[in-house]
Amino acid sequence: MAQSTAPNRQNGQNRSKKFSTTLPDVQTLSALTKEPFIDTHTHLHYTLERLPDTFGVKTFQILKEHYCPPNLEACVNVLCDPLSFSSDEIFPGTYMDWKVMAETPFMYLAAGVHPHNAKDYNEYIEAQMCKILQHPKTVALGEIGLDYHYDNSPKDVQRQVLIRQIEKAKELQKPLVIHTREAEEDTWDILTKHVPKDWKIHVHCFTDSPDFAKKLLDYFPNLYIGITGVVTYGSAKNTQEIVRSVAPLNRILLETDAPYMTPAKLNRNKRTNEKITVSHSGMIPFVAQKIAEITRKEIDVIMRAARENTRNMYGI
Repeated sequence: MAQSTAPNRQNGQNRSKKFSTTLPDVQTLSALTKEPFIDTHTHLHYTLERLPDTFGVKTFQILKEHYCPPNLEACVNVLCDPLSFSSDEIFPGTYMDWKVMAETPFMYLAAGVHPHNAKDYNEYIEAQMCKILQHPKTVALGEIGLDYHYDNSPKDVQRQVLIRQIEKAKELQKPLVIHTREAEEDTWDILTKHVPKDWKIHVHCFTDSPDFAKKLLDYFPNLYIGITGVVTYGSAKNTQEIVRSVAPLNRILLETDAPYMTPAKLNRNKRTNEKITVSHSGMIPFVAQKIAEITRKEIDVIMRAARENTRNMYGI
């Protein structure tokens, strides 16, 4: 998740009218590749929340059928706001309800308290989180970690909550989804001290240094680097260098982090009223296209490698 999304909501749909956006047509998304793919990290409940009512997208299935290419197989929808853990009670029967997400055929779940929300962590929230983690469609604990770019939770609290959730993941035998931003030393220290070397780890939306990526990849043989639409941005030199010379293809996962990180190419030369400001899982091919460009490989090679890596990481 790119930023804090712990809002004050009266219901699960009260923010959608505040956003103005358009979406690419399915033909545009389908033109790049026919290879099947999985979005390994997304927040599609926030995508639906941000889409204006004029799109008529009231369910995840409608979003997939009307706005995503047919080769989208599945996604891992990430619940990292503690409010989401009780969404079956707060927003029952809506797209904000985690049980509705779990019942969506193409959707798998991950659940964990984001570092922005670490200050809110308590035994009740942990119990609610574990309820979701015990569901058969929940494939990982996360995203959890450290974020020193923002100051939404004290650093010492972030560290304590990260360690506590790592211990819970080991107890429940769940892979980890890690968020780390401008916290390389502390992230390294905690992971190497508390996570077994052979544990499955997805370092989501990696934007830190190439040297840090190499350290992680060398130490943890089952660690994968998540690449989002950030790789398409001119400013994303770290991420592009990681793709170019640090992370081999068999250690990369494709993700959108929707509704954030819209691939840059989709908005090139567009006027303000034509901008795509909300992303979704169907935009993965544009992430793969940029990786293909950087590595000088065919896009289908990137897609197939990422699909196999997803099987290895999540078993889907």
